[in-house]
Amino acid sequence: MAKWLHEKGITQDDYRYGDLYRMSNLAQFKSPLEQCPVPQNSVAGNTSLIIMGDSFTEKERIEKNHFKGLNTYNRYFITDTINAKLDTSKRNVLIIETVERHFRERFAKPFGNLQVSESQALERKIKEESWKEKVLNYEVSYSAERHESILFSSDFFLTFKEWKAWLNWKLFNRLDEKVMLSKNEKYLLYQVDAQPTGINSCFDKISEEEIKLMVDNLNLTYQFYKKAGFDEVYLSIIPNKTSILGTDLGEYNHLIERIQQHSALKIPFFDTYTPYHNSKKMLYEKGDSHWNCEGKQLWLDLVNAKL
Repeated sequence: MAKWLHEKGITQDDYRYGDLYRMSNLAQFKSPLEQCPVPQNSVAGNTSLIIMGDSFTEKERIEKNHFKGLNTYNRYFITDTINAKLDTSKRNVLIIETVERHFRERFAKPFGNLQVSESQALERKIKEESWKEKVLNYEVSYSAERHESILFSSDFFLTFKEWKAWLNWKLFNRLDEKVMLSKNEKYLLYQVDAQPTGINSCFDKISEEEIKLMVDNLNLTYQFYKKAGFDEVYLSIIPNKTSILGTDLGEYNHLIERIQQHSALKIPFFDTYTPYHNSKKMLYEKGDSHWNCEGKQLWLDLVNAKL
């Protein structure tokens, strides 16, 4: 029902102002997400690109036409287990993309969610159910969040939510538990990576031993996929918004730099952190934890230079 109401224009997408605004309802960070133009890179090449990535490269943000010289393009979520077949007549490129906050979890061991087989992955056969079985087995899931989205995502109701959020903030110094403000209160940040400690935090101390372990796992990952038949394998760590705009909250652990500058690292990478850190421009959405059009284009330029 929620999907149908949205498709008919009866309800609005409650992520239209960003995931962080959606959680906080702070009016000063209410800004429509940028609609980035999709380039028409119509010239096909001989490259087959696979991305194992997270939300930064999901299909709502990245499409095949963003890349140059592709023959085929497939993007899978980084935590999914995928079985793929490589076409040896093509140049096969793999990009492993992860946001910084989940890097330590994902490379505590070598990455191997993408399995390369010599034959096509078998399709899962689904047993055909009778109408009686479909009715008896049907489960209706309850989601209070989904109901709230349907009923109260209009701009009319958002106004009341903003009043409530402002009062909580100004009178009780309380924000939604999933967000934080930078110390200068200019930027809205994701609490998971802005909190003082924790494996996802930008400020959690990381030992040299753990850095070395992750570098070793990256090298093993690189060797595994090169042996599996990929011509090129790249790592891409997308900086947390906090790592660029919220470092006044604590002492940044410099995770990305320590990985990318490690003398033992063998896997090639796209360095997004350095240009993001050096840029004077806003490269993230105002009310969202993801990049804006300019931030995304910076990453695409790095990738297309290699493609």
